[in-house]
Amino acid sequence: MAQSEKRTSMQAYSTADVDLVLEWARKYFEVNALINKMFGCEHFKNLPCMPSFENEIEYQRLRFWFRKNQDRFIPTWVDFCLSHGNSIEFIYKSNEIEYKNNPFLYYYGPDDLLDLADKMGATITVDPQDTDKEAVDLILNILNGFSWTVIYMAHWIGDYPL
Repeated sequence: MAQSEKRTSMQAYSTADVDLVLEWARKYFEVNALINKMFGCEHFKNLPCMPSFENEIEYQRLRFWFRKNQDRFIPTWVDFCLSHGNSIEFIYKSNEIEYKNNPFLYYYGPDDLLDLADKMGATITVDPQDTDKEAVDLILNILNGFSWTVIYMAHWIGDYPL
């Protein structure tokens, strides 16, 4: 398919492909929930404390699932971006091509939750006075913006009305 062509959903996707994208979206929101836990449940006033052992185990489970399925997912992600004129832009610190082709890697690429927090620009602190509210707000804005993209992709692949 030429890059200038736009594809609508469901033209070339098997049930397995659709199921994968929908599961990918569910798993993304699980990672998103872990990140939100790291930044505190009380309106995100504090930067992350040390992640709990349970949260770290959950993150590792999700990382494994994403890595196992990324080769099947990425072609559909690229189709989704191309179908929207490649106009979907993301804010990331990394200029590495693998992140541009797969911005989800930003969430499951880091080795652990502390590495994820660091890559997102946060620092671990025990003193709430040291909180960098601007960094937290930026992280949450990126998560929220990308979450809408994930929802839109799920609607696009599943041909669900928005």
